[in-house]
Amino acid sequence: MASDRLEDVQHPQADSREGTMKALQDRDDSSTCSANGSVRTVSTATYEREEQEAEEIFRQRIEKLCRVLWPPKSIKDRLVNSEVANHLRANMFFGSLVPVPQTPLIERLRDGDLNHITSITLPSSYGHGDRKLILRVPRWDQKRLDRNVAILNYVRWKTSIPVPTIAATDFSCDNVLQKPYVLQHRIPGKDLNTVWDDLSHLQRCTVAGELGRVIRTLLLLEHPTTGIIEAAPRSKGGVDCFSIVPYELDLGEGEEEPKAETYISLTAFRPVESTLDSFRSQFGRWRTLALKRSCGEIDNEIQLWDCMLRAVLEMEGLGLFRPNLNCLCHVDLHSGNIMVETQSDMSIRLTAILDWDEAIFAPKFVNCKPPAWLWDDDYEDLLDEDDLDPWPYELDGANALPSSREKQELKRIFEENAGPEYPHLAYDEHSRLCRGLFRIAKDGLNDNANWKAAERILSEWEILRHSLTSEF
Repeated sequence: MASDRLEDVQHPQADSREGTMKALQDRDDSSTCSANGSVRTVSTATYEREEQEAEEIFRQRIEKLCRVLWPPKSIKDRLVNSEVANHLRANMFFGSLVPVPQTPLIERLRDGDLNHITSITLPSSYGHGDRKLILRVPRWDQKRLDRNVAILNYVRWKTSIPVPTIAATDFSCDNVLQKPYVLQHRIPGKDLNTVWDDLSHLQRCTVAGELGRVIRTLLLLEHPTTGIIEAAPRSKGGVDCFSIVPYELDLGEGEEEPKAETYISLTAFRPVESTLDSFRSQFGRWRTLALKRSCGEIDNEIQLWDCMLRAVLEMEGLGLFRPNLNCLCHVDLHSGNIMVETQSDMSIRLTAILDWDEAIFAPKFVNCKPPAWLWDDDYEDLLDEDDLDPWPYELDGANALPSSREKQELKRIFEENAGPEYPHLAYDEHSRLCRGLFRIAKDGLNDNANWKAAERILSEWEILRHSLTSEF
């Protein structure tokens, strides 16, 4: 899954066009066509200069945005930042007499797949309590940005899970950045992946308990239907400021799904959508789209959707979808998205859970992918014998007995805090397979990994189904 890391990184990272720059560095120059059709040679240095110029323009816009949002309060600071002062500083006689205004410290951080990330530290003259901020500017889908804010607000309103707080937003391009943006207060501490190796066993036990409580909280945050949280149009605040919409299909350019999405308030009465209903709905949407693409021909993709639907119908017939309930699922709760602050050699505090961009309401088993990295250092790096990536296919073995007493204790503490329904939803073979099927139902068969995962899951389900039915 994609992840935007918002921790306090000390050094700016490479710009977002690393791939392009690498390709350029592999050769001395490249040829492009000019406006009149002639070929001109563009050197690597030219591209680097253009990137630097674009970066400088964006940095100046960020400085201006900070002045707009937090204008200087004192008379002295307002005078120093005035246009008159700028003219005087440009004068050879008065320039040395006029103080230079304080400017924000702006550092480009490593970009996530979905957003450009910039660190901003405001100077004291800006009169702002929390001076450390993170600027997120979306790469593509502008709608995703307001959805992300809605999810953060919903989690903060409904739970005590620590999440980033919002300093300012603008979902339009009508601002000094000329782009939609979200400004968040920077989270104290570091991501868990960075500090894990240096933590004591007691500190790791604390993290295991905290993470278990996060999972339990999300399991209790139930909803009758599946979908994505968004800000409701024309909301008046409170609970009605959130809506839930169906999952989006990854459509090709120019494609449209026949069924239109509708906004439905989270408080509106909805008939309960069972796990089978969720699968049937998503498989049906993808199958309809595939049938449209194939001009009515039953091709391999449609046959695969039919096989997956038959598998979940068999699971329902065996009574495996219990409980038939949905909850809020983070779906990307790895150590890089957990922020912690070390308080002493013996204590640690969880300061935030990051990257709620892909959070959804889904069947409860989706929320229960075991965090095996807590008790098995090698589990997350494993590939199966066919070199199949564990996403969306999920490797088995997460419930294996850890290799040491300390790791066994971490697993026990996590499970105790995750609640009594967690082990069944996490470790049962059908739950593991259903998590993979649900990811495919949500994301489609648009890449080779999902095709392989679907075929592998169906093959394993046949074996499991045979073992379950032979018991009767």
